[in-house]
Amino acid sequence: TETERHLDDINAILDAARADAAIPQDRLSAMAHRYLASSPEGRGRISPDALADLIRGELTGRFVHQGREVDESQAMRMLAAALRRAQVDVEDRAHFIPCRLFEGSGPAGLAVGPVMFQRTEAFHEAHAAGLATDPEFAALFERDFAPWDWVAEVTVRGCDRIISRERAMKAVDGALDILRLFAGADASSRLGRAGAPGLPGVMPAGLWADSTGRLHPVRAERDAPAAAETGWMKRAHDEDGRDWLDRAGRCLEPLADPALNWPLADRFREAASWFGEGVTETYRAARTLAFVTAVECAVIPGDHGDVWRAVTRRAAIMARDAEGGSVEEWLDRAEKVYEIRSQIVHGAVSPFAPEAGVLEPEAATLARAALHGALAFYETLGLTHAEFSAERLEKDFHALESTDLPD
Repeated sequence: TETERHLDDINAILDAARADAAIPQDRLSAMAHRYLASSPEGRGRISPDALADLIRGELTGRFVHQGREVDESQAMRMLAAALRRAQVDVEDRAHFIPCRLFEGSGPAGLAVGPVMFQRTEAFHEAHAAGLATDPEFAALFERDFAPWDWVAEVTVRGCDRIISRERAMKAVDGALDILRLFAGADASSRLGRAGAPGLPGVMPAGLWADSTGRLHPVRAERDAPAAAETGWMKRAHDEDGRDWLDRAGRCLEPLADPALNWPLADRFREAASWFGEGVTETYRAARTLAFVTAVECAVIPGDHGDVWRAVTRRAAIMARDAEGGSVEEWLDRAEKVYEIRSQIVHGAVSPFAPEAGVLEPEAATLARAALHGALAFYETLGLTHAEFSAERLEKDFHALESTDLPD
């Protein structure tokens, strides 16, 4: 049982302490993860590492210094005491993260669910009083915010410092992925946030030599310039664009509020993150794989006997519903994309061969259309329903196939 595993870990830690040996951190970590998983007050709100450190202190204090007997009651009291100490750090926190959307004039802000993007100059004006009276704050702003044109703001409710920051980063990443889905891969390739891995266009310092052997420097860029806005920001503020971003943005709410359990919203957000990976990947073959994975994530809820058939058929239906055209035309496109994906994954085509990336634009188009369709489909099923299972989603997709693409 869970309690028996707790007791086993406690005794192993005490044995190490009595032998003046290193405390087995894996045991502390295992206890912290198990206890948080069973605790509605701590799950998704408190860092397992932070709780593990507090468990160490409570454990040694209770069982080593106070000499209490190790039994089920004392073990659970010890863990509860550690959790209470961890909850002292739990509060609502607003996070501000530098971002890059586009350069040039345009709207001053844009909301995507719980994430609000605002111009850096507006953020500076709002915090001018604090900057004027705190030199350290002002220096931090110049170093970390001034080079970026935008700042994303998101409030995370009821988490400790570590988890709150992690959730904020995920929420901003999710908002950027949703904007990539809205704008399309080509128009959104330079969107990003500070600290994000693989931010496209960032070039380290270096040298290159021409055919004569003459060396030329490569300038290091802290942040590659943002692309000019191509019209998608204006569309984001018209009625249809605002409606879609509001609906997609709801999928980010569970990141800002751990009390929300929306399985379909989580699934859409995860699929969108794969689309975002495809946009920011360096190699075209890798982009193709990421776009196909985005589709798989959206339409395959679990293990499936015939993934190829299910992915291509469901992607075709979702894309047709979102973009129009015939389902047969979309199915033909989906099968071609999935064929090259399979050849890359199974080694028939090298990921560095030219043909590996030839269908990357087609994969991006398919993934974007399929995810737009999936969002609408999820909404008909219950995007914010807590009890929606993968098994039920599989049945709903199967029923859709039977109606729209009967054998």
